[in-house]
Amino acid sequence: MTTLKAGTRGSQLAWTQAGQALEAIASRVGGSASFERVRIDTRGDRDRSTSLKVMPGSGLFTKEIEAALLSGEVDLAIHSLKDVPFDVQPGTELHMLPREDPRDALISRHGGFDALPEGALVGTGSPRRIAQLRNRRPDLRFSDIRGNLDTRLRRLDEGEYDAIVLASAGLSRLGWTDRIAERLDPGICLPAFGQGVLAVQCLAGSDVSILLEEASDPDTTLCAELERVLMRALGGGCKRALAALAETTPEGVRVRGAVGDPRTGGVVRLSWTGPRDAARAGVERLALDLLDAAREAGLDADS
Repeated sequence: MTTLKAGTRGSQLAWTQAGQALEAIASRVGGSASFERVRIDTRGDRDRSTSLKVMPGSGLFTKEIEAALLSGEVDLAIHSLKDVPFDVQPGTELHMLPREDPRDALISRHGGFDALPEGALVGTGSPRRIAQLRNRRPDLRFSDIRGNLDTRLRRLDEGEYDAIVLASAGLSRLGWTDRIAERLDPGICLPAFGQGVLAVQCLAGSDVSILLEEASDPDTTLCAELERVLMRALGGGCKRALAALAETTPEGVRVRGAVGDPRTGGVVRLSWTGPRDAARAGVERLALDLLDAAREAGLDADS
């Protein structure tokens, strides 16, 4: 049996979800391969004090793992899709595993979102989250928070914040869903592009590619690709107040997008629904409509 090396970040969440991803792949392809996880240090993990929105460059959590893949140090790489820039390394391809809950989760000492006290301090550095939550609750205050999930939860428990916002998927994969006070409806806080999706990267046309094709999920792949089309058309990722969620429907696909201004809390939200074979063109049109609406509203997604 062939043993394939899988590169991943070394954080508790990344290591755990990489193991879960490999178990899912193995269950789908039978006993044709076994896997070994390889920890790879990334720039985003080395610097845990600087806010992500001011760190220069892209691929803060993926670049070193991609380099290991291209050099042959590992045979495949496992990423949270929301960390992957829309331009992946030439000669590589992405395969999407079934999506976890894409919603954001509020963890709070006070209960759900509406129960937060006036002027509550919320721990998040995400421009996307700040813009949308400020849109619903202008009274809220926000402070950046970095570190592993257990570190962020501990800081909440120690009273530094009234609430923090994390991805539901990560809490679920670590078995910590009991900490969730409320899973935020996308109408309140639309998630990040690809949130909840684990992407497995490999060399294009390789034997590993054939193996991963058997393990990938068609609906997740379609939705993830459409969200990334929207991300590219809007011109940004996690450093800007941009959001998207694509979902399959009996009739085809529904894609929602948002552009926000974290400084003012201004947000424009639009959606497109239609058949799968028209989805890419529909999403490109949606992006133009969102950008026009944001300009008309005077929003600055980079503020």
